[in-house]
Amino acid sequence: LPPTIAAFNFWLFGARYFTEPELFCWSTAIAFPIGLASWFLQIRVALALQRSFPRYSQTIKRLAIALSLYIVITCSTITLVCLAYDYLNFFDYQLNVRRLMWMLITGVLVDILGASCHEAAAFYERWKKAAVLAEQLKRENLQTQLDSLKKQVNPHFLFNSLNSLSSLISEDPAQAEIFLDELSKVYRYLLRNSEDDLTTLTAELQFIQSYYHLLKTRYGDSLLLHTIVEDQYLDHLLPPLTLQMLVENAVKHNRMMKESPLQIVLKTSGGKLIICNNLQRKVRQVSSNRIGLSNIAKKYKLLQQGEIEVKDDGKEFAVIIPLIKMPED
Repeated sequence: LPPTIAAFNFWLFGARYFTEPELFCWSTAIAFPIGLASWFLQIRVALALQRSFPRYSQTIKRLAIALSLYIVITCSTITLVCLAYDYLNFFDYQLNVRRLMWMLITGVLVDILGASCHEAAAFYERWKKAAVLAEQLKRENLQTQLDSLKKQVNPHFLFNSLNSLSSLISEDPAQAEIFLDELSKVYRYLLRNSEDDLTTLTAELQFIQSYYHLLKTRYGDSLLLHTIVEDQYLDHLLPPLTLQMLVENAVKHNRMMKESPLQIVLKTSGGKLIICNNLQRKVRQVSSNRIGLSNIAKKYKLLQQGEIEVKDDGKEFAVIIPLIKMPED
């Protein structure tokens, strides 16, 4: 800002600006707050455009609008100052159209430089923030997958699965083969998604059906899963194992009886996935640190995709999750 103000005052008063101390002090004292106000206004414009057009694909549009507004602000400021000085005969100043044109050209060049600096700074900040978020998300995702694998490959899970399989082999070999196939799908999905940040809703629904089959074999008609998902959302994205965590929580904290089954519903509405179940809390409450819900909420925060909602009216427990639209590129 100081060299720009010095250049403009030189265009206004010529060599007098540097040879007459009184002119130098007064013109600098007046020009500096005016230049500062103009610069501050341009900064506000830059921030407003960053909020209105944040995507990389909107860079050219954002830059064009910013530069146009910068030029309007700068040219208006310079012209008004010159007219005011001429009207007030400020230190014998007389409006010189040729000098005014050079000042406007200089102002436009400064605006181009300023717009480039603003855009470069904003790009760097976005890149730095994206890099940090990506690293956090990667660590969080790997920890989630590790925790999930530890949870699934624990002795209780293996014992229950193998015990169910053993019973089926002797009672219904055909069902035993289906059970084994679904069990392999569960582990295959866990292994394949160990490093993915996002997966499609279709893949999650296919996985949860395999997981549900294992639970269904154990609990029978005491557990019911209903899926009501609109086709338009099948290619939307969400963090892997989100459904598994929520279904597992429902099974963990509720009683299941044949005459009063636990009913879990997966449905879509308004671009969101709703996972709800009827509340039949166990008499002896199972200890819970709500890691599953906290983990999902943290992932959405890192992805900057909104927040999950949890609703509990005493009769029904529901978790509402934003679905992420597949990027066009």
